[in-house]
Amino acid sequence: MSRERFIQLDPGTGRSPVPVNYVRNLVELIADVGVDTRRLLNRVGLNEAEVYNPEPALRFEQFRRVMVGAREMTGNPALGLALGQQLTLTAHGLLGYAAISSADLGDALRLLERYFRTRTRLCVPRIEPTDAGVRFCLIESVPLGDIRETYLEVVVAAVVGGIRYLLGDRFRGAVLELPYPAPAHAERYHQLLDMPVEFDADVAALRLPSRLLDEPFTLSDPASRQMAAQKCEEELQRLEADQDWASRVRARLMQAEGMLPSLEQLASNFHVTSRTLRRYLNALGVSYRSLLEEVRMTKAMGYLQANITVQQVAMRLGYADPSNFARAFRKWTGHPPSHFQP
Repeated sequence: MSRERFIQLDPGTGRSPVPVNYVRNLVELIADVGVDTRRLLNRVGLNEAEVYNPEPALRFEQFRRVMVGAREMTGNPALGLALGQQLTLTAHGLLGYAAISSADLGDALRLLERYFRTRTRLCVPRIEPTDAGVRFCLIESVPLGDIRETYLEVVVAAVVGGIRYLLGDRFRGAVLELPYPAPAHAERYHQLLDMPVEFDADVAALRLPSRLLDEPFTLSDPASRQMAAQKCEEELQRLEADQDWASRVRARLMQAEGMLPSLEQLASNFHVTSRTLRRYLNALGVSYRSLLEEVRMTKAMGYLQANITVQQVAMRLGYADPSNFARAFRKWTGHPPSHFQP
C-alpha cells in the first residue's frame, strides 16, 4: 500500500463523520477575508446547495478538499487556528449548551469525553490523570493525512476558546501539547491562543492544573445541563446503533493506548461473548486480526510522522522486538518505517 493511498482512505464506514455546520463556518470565515467562496467550492467539487443543505454531515473526503482548498486559496497556514477561534460553544449544538450549563470545568470535560463523538469522529477525547492535574487528550481515530495539522488546530483552538469563555481570567496555568514538530507559523499559536505550546508530543492534549477542574461556571444550570446531556446521550445511542461491529471494534482499538485489547477484552467491554463478537465480524467479512493489523498500521503511521523512534513505536504497539515491527510495517506499506519519518 503506498503512502498516498493510505492517507486518502475514507475513514470508518461510508457514513459522513463531519458535521456540515463546521464546513459552513469554514466557508464563512474565508469569505470574511475576501476569498470567493463559490470559486473555492467549485475548485473542490462542491456547491452551495451541498454545504447549505439539511443533511447533518459531509463525507471525510469532501471535508478534506474544503480544508485543503481554503488553506491554499487564503495562503494562511494558521487557518485552522482562526477557524477554531470562530467556533463558539453554541456552534456545537446541544453539547455546547451542556458544557455551558455544567457545574465546573471537570464536569464539562467529562461531558466532552463522552459526547464529543456526536460532533465528530475524527478524534476522540480522553481524560488522563497526572500528578499535577489532568491531560485532556484528543486521540486521532483515523489517518488525517494532509489536513492533520490544520484539523487539530481547529479542534484545540475551539476547546481552548470554549474553556477561556467559561473561566475568563481564571484560565491560567494550562499548557497545550501538539503531536508534530513546530511549524513555520508556530509563533501564531502563542499569539492567538495566549498560552504555552509544546510540540512533538505523543498526542494533542491540553495539560490542566487540578485547581482549574473545580472552578465553578457562572452560567451553571443543573436542570439545563441534565436536559442537554440527556439529548446528547440519545444522539450517541443512535449513532452507536448505526455503526457496524467492525467500526465499533476499530474505534475501540484506535482509542486504546499501550497494549491493544484482545478480542476477549473487547467482547467483555461490549457485553457480548468473544464467540458472538467473532461471529458478528465474520458476518461482515472481516476478522479481529485484520482490524488489529489495520489499527496497528494507522497508529504506526501517526507515531512515525510525529518523529517518534522506531523502537518506541514498536514498544507502543506491543512488539517485543523492533525488527518484528519493521518487518510487519514493510509488509503493510512496502516501505521501511524510516520512509515515513520527517
